Parts: sequence; structure tokens; C-alpha cells
Amino acid sequence: MSTIIAHRDTVATAVAGGLRAAGIDTVFGLPGGENVHLLEAMRRAGVRFVLSEHESAAAFMAAAAGQLTRRPTVCLTTLGPGAVNCTAGVAHAFLDRCPVLVITAQVAEGLQRRHTHQLVDLHRLFAPITKATLDLTPSAAASAVRKAVRVATTGMPGPVHLQLPNDVAALAAEPATPGPAAGAEPPPVPPADLARAAAGLVAAERPVVVVGLGLEPEGPYAALRKFAERLGAPVLSTPKAKGALPASHPLGSETIGVTRADPGYDLIAEADRVVAVGMDVVEVVLPWSVRAPVLWIAPWRDRIGAATAEQALIGPLGTILAGLTERLPERRSGWGADRAAHYRQARRRRSRAAADHAPAGTIAPQTVLREAQAALPPDAMITTDVGSHKILAALEWDAELPNRYLVSNGLSVMGFGPAAAAGAALAGCAPVLCVTGDAGLLMSAGGLATLAQLAAPVLMVVLLDGALDLIRAHQRRAGALPFGTEFPAPDVARIGAAFGLPAVTVDTAAELRTELARGLERPGASVIGVRIDPDCYRGSF
Repeated sequence: MSTIIAHRDTVATAVAGGLRAAGIDTVFGLPGGENVHLLEAMRRAGVRFVLSEHESAAAFMAAAAGQLTRRPTVCLTTLGPGAVNCTAGVAHAFLDRCPVLVITAQVAEGLQRRHTHQLVDLHRLFAPITKATLDLTPSAAASAVRKAVRVATTGMPGPVHLQLPNDVAALAAEPATPGPAAGAEPPPVPPADLARAAAGLVAAERPVVVVGLGLEPEGPYAALRKFAERLGAPVLSTPKAKGALPASHPLGSETIGVTRADPGYDLIAEADRVVAVGMDVVEVVLPWSVRAPVLWIAPWRDRIGAATAEQALIGPLGTILAGLTERLPERRSGWGADRAAHYRQARRRRSRAAADHAPAGTIAPQTVLREAQAALPPDAMITTDVGSHKILAALEWDAELPNRYLVSNGLSVMGFGPAAAAGAALAGCAPVLCVTGDAGLLMSAGGLATLAQLAAPVLMVVLLDGALDLIRAHQRRAGALPFGTEFPAPDVARIGAAFGLPAVTVDTAAELRTELARGLERPGASVIGVRIDPDCYRGSF
């Protein structure tokens, strides 16, 4: 076994230095013996390492932290089993457009032809779920890191895989050569194209704006607000764009992208022109098909959305929106505010009616969200896991600020919520609310150890119904009996206590209100189990 080389530059030190040069000071991961040289190099370079309980959770944490800091992030795993374990998190980053560098180990190069233990072709494994997969070598270690950052952040963001066998990590690195750190900016939109788009908007009587995940990392929220107000259009958002326009704004309307029958689609059906800003068709469950003419405004070209639009404007969103706004007259029609108010009021009526059906000893999930919304400050972060609660929260949570609602939407992978909450806390968000189901808790219970270790300001609310409710609901709609979808609800209080966290289970709204207040007063994480009636979901979607 080779020893750690500290007296000269190695591939490992070049990689660690390349990460620091790219502004990356934290790595999330679950290492193996094959990572020791890189771990030591990162320690010496002042790179923080956050130990995860699972490799995919490391990728979830990295993706969440990167979205909030608006910088590329890194997760690290060992070879074979660790790399394979990481694929769900990497696929999330790929479909949710997150620029994550995925560093894995590999069997020593000299052994690969005669040694198959833990040997998996990681380039072939990661190729379908990354933008690129690269080797870190003595001749191009730092430049490969630069290239990975450039590829991950240029055009449609996404993950890049970097492979580093431990024996290669210990080799001497050749001197780094200067190279480009960022990709080329897209050319500006021609004024004639802006004029044509503006003319179509002026002619519209019932315009609707739909916003999506492409708003980040640019964050052109002030320009979006001015554009929507000048156009007088209601603004729909996908879950990942919630808060782009405050929910309390008169033009703030519904969320689309979580079911095939979201109420927001009815509003789109009323429109005579749809403006998609930062949209990505990966976000929507219902295949993207709009009868009205579509103006597609995006920072990158979507192979489906842009291709099916009447006109596509590709480039910096803030510049495009400002250019359109200055070409529009003041709109005095009440269309936008009237329709937004209509759909908001209808949603609230449905929610109240559904919550009224919760039997004694349970709380309607709508009530859980309403109590949490009342307890939390407007700038609180919320992460959700996947299941019926994801759909409900996406439809009903009123976000007042952008980039304060984290969800796995493109991949919709369970286990995301708790890990993303830890990543959000590490990115400086406080407080953080994580809403998960009991199945999600069982899948990622080890994440409680991470929250405890980090003393993260996370309030985890676990909805207890003893089922994979979304799948069970599909069974019932098909006329089948629940089979393979029910299990004993876990004892949240005992699980939380096992990790040294304050944890309780409640079954009344008053108890929930009290525990939310207590949890927000604590400096670290808390867990609240809530016995819910899953039948109440069906009243909202």
C-alpha cells in the first residue's frame, strides 16, 4: 500500500487545489479506503468534508447546497458499491439540473485487467446521468477539475463524474496549465426578435406566465415581477420555482407539474398566449402540450419546449424580460389579478373542505401545512420528500420568497427531503422545515444522525399513515385492494431519541402548534411525528 505523500504535489493535491480555485470549500460524501489520499489533500487544503449516512444523500445535500449558494458543489464516494449507491442522487442532479461534481474512486489501474473485486465500469454507469465523465490523471488533474466545473455550469446545468483511483491520487502531478474556467455566454437576443415577441404579447388578451427551475442560478426575480405586472398576466410556477413571484402578489397563482390534473392547467387552457420563463419540460408530469401560442424564454434550449414554441428567446433571462417589458404598454385589464384570485380562492375552499373530514385522533395533512406555515417566518426554507405530501405541499404551500422551496421534481426520488434539509442548513438557511412521510423516514433514518452531528436548525415533520399512500391510492382507483403498500407506522419519538434529538408524536392541531413553537426555539434539529388521515389528500388533488 502506498503512503500519503506530503512533500510534493500529487494528483490528490492538484484536485483539492482545483476545487478551492473554483470556490468550492465543502465536499459531501461517504468515503472508502480508496479515497484516503484525496481526503488528506482536502484536509490540508482547508476543504470541509461533511460525512453523509448514504452516498445518494451526499449528492442530495450537495445539490441542495449548490442551488442555494448558486455555486457548483461536490460529492465523493468510494469505488464500486459506494459509486453505485450514489446513482439515485446523481440522477436527481441530472434531471433537476444541478451542477454537482461527483468524485469516485476506482480499482487501481494496474489491477483492472486481472482483478474484478468491486470493479464496475463507472464511466459507463454514470454516462447516462451526467453531462460528462472524466478521468483525473497526473497530466491533467487541475485542468480536469476546471473542465468539470465549466461543463457542469455551461448551458443546461448538470452533474459531471470524475474518477480517481487511489494509486493515481498518490502520483506526482504535472504542473497545471492555465485554461478557461467558464463557458461562453450565449449571444444577445436580436432586437428584432424582442420586437416580434412583444408584438405577440401586446395582441394577447389573456396572457399567462409559467415559470420554472431555469430561473436559477440567475435569479431574475425583480425583472420577472416587472414583466408580469406590465403584462397583467397571472403567474403559474412549477414546484422548483415557487416564490418566484410572492404567493401574496395579486398575480400569484397556482403550481403546476405535480399531477396530470393540476388546477393550474385549467388557467393555461383559458390563455390566448403562454409565456414560459425558465421552464423545463422535465418538471411536468403531464406532457407539455399547450393550445395557445407559446413564447419560450430560457437560459438554455430545451429540446421539447423550445422546439414546440411559436418563438424561443434563449439567453440571460433578466435581460430578455427587461427588453420585453420596455416594449410593452401599461396594461389596465383586470384579467390577470381576477383569474389569479379565482384559482387561489378555489384552492383554499378545497383545502378547508378536505381538512374537515379528518377523524378524531388524526390531523388532516392540509392542517399540518397550515399550522407550519403560520409558525414559520416568511424566509424559512422548506424541503419535501416524495409521496402524497409532496403533491399537497407543492399545490398548497404559499412561498413568499424565491429559492426557499426544495423538492426533487425531475426525478422525484424518495430520501431527498431530509438530506436536502441538511444541505440547506449548511448553506446558511434557518430555520429549515422538512416534510416527509413515514416511508421516507424509514428510507433515510440515518440522516437524523447527520442532522444531530451538524446541530442543524431543521424541524422535521413526519406524516404518519403507515403506507406508501400515493401508490395505495393508485391501487384503490384501479379497484384493487392495498397490497405491498402498508406497514406499521414507526415510533418517531423513539427513533428521534435514539439519535439524541427531541422527538414527539402528536395527533391534535393544538399539540402540533405547541411542538412547532418548541422546535423553532431549539438551536438544533427536532422531529415531530403527526398522525394524519390520508383520505384527506384526495380532497385537494
